[in-house]
Amino acid sequence: MKEGFGGGLEHFCMQEKIGPGKTFSAEGRALFPDNDFQIKLALQKADLGFVRGGFEQWRRYYDDTGGYYQPFAVPSFNLNRDLHLDIGRAWIDFGLTLPAWPQIVVGYEYQFKEGSKSMLAWGPVGGETNAFGRNIYPSAKDIDEQVHIVKFDLSHEFGGWRVEDSARVEFYRQKTQQADARDFMSTGGPDVFVQTREGASHVQGMNTIRLERQITDWWFLSGGYLYSRFDGDASFNQQTLTSDGVPTIGQFWSSDVIVLKREAHDFSLATLLQPVEGLSGSLGVQAEWQRQHGAGNISLNPDPIDPTVPASFVLNPATIHSDLDESKVMENAGLRFTKIPFTVLFGEARFEQDNIGQIEEDDIVTRPASAFLRDTDARNDQRDGRVGFNTSPWPWISFSAHYKNRLSSTDYDKRVDFKILDPTNHVFGPNPGYSAFIRNRKMDTDEVEAKLVLHPVNWLRAALTYQLVSTEYSTTTDPVPGGIMPESLLAGNYDAHVYGLGLTLTPFQRLYFSGTFTYSESRIVTGLRGEPSIAPYEGHLYSVMASANFSLNSKTDLHCAYSFSQADYGQSDAADGLPLGLTYSRHGLMAGVSRRLTSYLTSTLRYGFYRYSEPSTGGNNDYTAHGIFATLLVKWP
Repeated sequence: MKEGFGGGLEHFCMQEKIGPGKTFSAEGRALFPDNDFQIKLALQKADLGFVRGGFEQWRRYYDDTGGYYQPFAVPSFNLNRDLHLDIGRAWIDFGLTLPAWPQIVVGYEYQFKEGSKSMLAWGPVGGETNAFGRNIYPSAKDIDEQVHIVKFDLSHEFGGWRVEDSARVEFYRQKTQQADARDFMSTGGPDVFVQTREGASHVQGMNTIRLERQITDWWFLSGGYLYSRFDGDASFNQQTLTSDGVPTIGQFWSSDVIVLKREAHDFSLATLLQPVEGLSGSLGVQAEWQRQHGAGNISLNPDPIDPTVPASFVLNPATIHSDLDESKVMENAGLRFTKIPFTVLFGEARFEQDNIGQIEEDDIVTRPASAFLRDTDARNDQRDGRVGFNTSPWPWISFSAHYKNRLSSTDYDKRVDFKILDPTNHVFGPNPGYSAFIRNRKMDTDEVEAKLVLHPVNWLRAALTYQLVSTEYSTTTDPVPGGIMPESLLAGNYDAHVYGLGLTLTPFQRLYFSGTFTYSESRIVTGLRGEPSIAPYEGHLYSVMASANFSLNSKTDLHCAYSFSQADYGQSDAADGLPLGLTYSRHGLMAGVSRRLTSYLTSTLRYGFYRYSEPSTGGNNDYTAHGIFATLLVKWP
């Protein structure tokens, strides 16, 4: 929310009968200066059809500050830009709703994004302690995105079956521009920028068919099929410039044509069963198949950081190919048992098998020895299961708990990259720089959660919650030549404990109070605990939310809400790395009064106070804010 005055129509709605079976409705909002607009219009005639349309736009803001590194003379930088994206859409739909006929909807939609957003990749800043730089200088991307969508939907019932067909054709275009700082000292501004311009467009069509039927009183069946096709192209141009816009030593990549084609088929089948009283179950299976092909011709600087490269920057052409084949099968099942008095038992399981074949290669014309090949087959198996119960033996108490386990294991079969060492005699040799030594990765997660709800008297309700999450990451690699490598290496571990307390109080009729308190502690460490630049990521988070409402009389209400949160997730690796993480505290207070002036007019006046502190950014994001908010609600008869 910008500093200063603002306002507008927060929400309006109306509905009017304009004839027998004819209805017109409108709703929307208009808020300034946030560029937040919405209008929805609909005209409907019973047993015939409708026309619906509208437009909406809103603005999303971004931070223009980069990272923070205290030892530098300027510990953090900002772009001094008001970064925001304007996001919106316009649409119109025509519907046919004749009795006993298929229900048909044909429509068109236009979506857009325009503006600038901050990027997570920051540019390097050199300094006294690290000649290679710390990546803390902010960057932003200018975005211009447009999408045109043509829609068709049909639904009909026949012979107890319900069929639905949904088709979409999407025409997409995007242009972006980004300038990333590359080299400068910690006391001044950027000397060199890497400027990247990108463009992309595609046409994507998809069609979904769904069938469902209640076979018997205890058996429900549904199935579906999705087909999609994607044809797109893209281009990019990257160059390295001085602050004056003059080309200098650096990266010079470009491509006029990059094409991507993708085709996908998805099938699904699901059923709900209740064979006996008190026992219900669900079964489902989904299969997916996808094929993708990409290719492009690019030009690149053969040695982008070599100062001996002539000023003309002779470019090196290359042809890039990338193919991807993927097949996936997912199964899920669930059971629910309710015959035990006051108790529900449940269990659910989900399985997934994913097979991927991927090839990436380039053919560099002038330097064949630099050609690159990646040929990887991978299989991922996932298993996700949960069992639990909830019970309420007495009206004033209920207890629920569950245990969940998730296991994900990926096996890799990689063909090692071989370079052409001597094109004339066709001599090949291994490329030691390609990391084809990882054979398996595994993630094993356990989760336990419990909740106790107490309602001893009518005016008091309390809820206690606890959650434990633990994940182990392990990696299996090829043996190291001349060394000893275990078959499986513990790559990392994550543990988290979350505690919660919720209270609801209504000690007398005019007062209502609710509040929640949450505390969590978590820690993630990697297998390289002895490396100074890799510190454990650990910390605590506290949060409080409370609100109270008091009715002075039949026309006047008082409101008050308070929120507090605090986190200390800072890392201690400043000596050899870049300190990451977040430490902050935030207070928010909102108090107000509502007054019903007449039966159709209500006014509200509120005051808000907020204070935020973030030491992990050196105070750059700190603020204290005051706000006064006035609202008038009008209802016409």
